[in-house]
Amino acid sequence: MSPRDRAHVAPSSEAQDRTIRALMSLVDDLTVEIEEEGLLASTLEHVVRTLGVTGGLTLTTDDEHVLRPAAQFRAPSSDMAATMELARASLDRGRPLVKELEQGGWLAAAPLMTKQRQLGVLTIHDADDESMAPDLELLEAVGKQIGTGLDNARLYAALRASTSRLEFLNRISAALTASMDLKTVVPAFAKEIAALQSFDRLACGFVNESGDYIEITGYPDESTWGLGSVLPVVGSGPGSVVLNNKPILQRDLLHDHRFIEDMRLLEEGIRSYVILPLNSRGRGIGVLALGSKSTEAYDDATLAHVQPLADSVALAFENVRLFQKTREMSITDEVTPLYNFRFFHQILDRELKLVDRYRSTLSLIFVDLDRFKPINDQFGHLRGSRVLREVGFLLRAAVRETDYPARYGGDEFVVILPQTDADAAIALGDKLRQMIEGHTFLQEEGINARIGCSLGVATYPLDARSKEALIRLADERMYKDKDNRR
Repeated sequence: MSPRDRAHVAPSSEAQDRTIRALMSLVDDLTVEIEEEGLLASTLEHVVRTLGVTGGLTLTTDDEHVLRPAAQFRAPSSDMAATMELARASLDRGRPLVKELEQGGWLAAAPLMTKQRQLGVLTIHDADDESMAPDLELLEAVGKQIGTGLDNARLYAALRASTSRLEFLNRISAALTASMDLKTVVPAFAKEIAALQSFDRLACGFVNESGDYIEITGYPDESTWGLGSVLPVVGSGPGSVVLNNKPILQRDLLHDHRFIEDMRLLEEGIRSYVILPLNSRGRGIGVLALGSKSTEAYDDATLAHVQPLADSVALAFENVRLFQKTREMSITDEVTPLYNFRFFHQILDRELKLVDRYRSTLSLIFVDLDRFKPINDQFGHLRGSRVLREVGFLLRAAVRETDYPARYGGDEFVVILPQTDADAAIALGDKLRQMIEGHTFLQEEGINARIGCSLGVATYPLDARSKEALIRLADERMYKDKDNRR
């Protein structure tokens, strides 16, 4: 007899008895095995052993409905092509099929189904010419029973994954609510993220009130994102993510660099990164960035499982940020990303007391902008404020984390330099002058303005013995520098 569909061939009563015993043997498997791999291996072994057949193969379908081997017991059929063909036919028709093999014996396939969903196929074969295939109805029952167990195992896995994710989010939420200081919160958050996605650098960036720059808090060791703790929205990768509300996937910085911070990141060892938007209450508040020293470290799968996390924690981050922002409003200048006049005096009082206590030194730099008034007069106060803001960016990028740059008033700035002698302060002043005079302002508006600056440096206690004397001397030297530059 040539190979054919044997759905009409009646099995012997002995074959029916074996099939019923196989069906009964599955009960323990379905109640004991909760992992998909163990369930499929155990049920296949019991079916093969109870039926006394040569061997079997269980296949499952993937997301694209392609059949793939999932469990095997004893010798597989020598004709794998025939096995796959019968399995596909059984799945397409939604019922068991049996066919005789040219080399002798038979091959059977039964769909693994539950609630009208097809999850895979159970195939068994016997090389004995004298054996009879199981009853098709009983095979169908076996397929449905295994299918139900497989569906339950997958539901259990999904529930466990959901529970694990919920626990993960709870831990992150706890980390974000444990403190209202981003410099404390971000490291705790980063350590939780590391369990989900590897990285060498993590940064959280938040848009300022005016929406023109992003303040960065990084990990590890308060690392930044290429260009310091402040990035402009226009021209930067985090800014692009905020503006377009779309993630950015950078696979290799060596061969592709689009944003102003990319080359600096590459110099610091970062080869690939992903930047995701943080959205809260329907608006973009910032970004979550992960960087790696390896190329191709992130892909579309990274976006798929990290973006939901970013969405989940955005509100908690915003609460921390709002609290910190409220606290900072009393010390931050309203135009620039620098400290304000009042906080400048508070911090100078404190630092001078520390100098007296530890017998150290402190320097002060006064900065006054040259050729700023014509910009204000010609292009208006709004653009003048933007110039001041850009100067603030330059000052923040040039000084150390332990220094205190502030806006003194108008177009005057001041920098407190703890534990800094006169020579080091003068060197920093020269650096600030080069940065300001070498920078082109209002480029995005096509104005391309250039300005200069005058500097005055004074050191405590070498040059002055009081706060008032120190400020007055730095101011006088700044005006002397201005006169000399005219």
